[in-house]
Amino acid sequence: MKRPTAEEVLALIRGLPDAESHIHICPFAGRHCVTNEFLSGAFAGRSFSGDSYADAAEQLIEYMYGHIGHRSLVGAVVTESGFPDLDSVYEYCKPEPAERN
Repeated sequence: MKRPTAEEVLALIRGLPDAESHIHICPFAGRHCVTNEFLSGAFAGRSFSGDSYADAAEQLIEYMYGHIGHRSLVGAVVTESGFPDLDSVYEYCKPEPAERN
């Protein structure tokens, strides 16, 4: 499976509801932030920051690779989602039809 690019991960997140909650400028530091909450939820959420959204997304990708098969809440979600296959991740994360309206 090919490694997803930062741009592909950002496009995935932007295609999900509440994307602005997961890709934004950090209010305290003014840096570009990307969170994993689109996948893991707020309880296990983590924010990654960088000089650009691509920098932050690269950190997120590394974090997700580090959790494949890990015995933790994040590890379970990353593994079940099919990461690094972003089509599988989208299917895992997309809202049910009743939730889309």
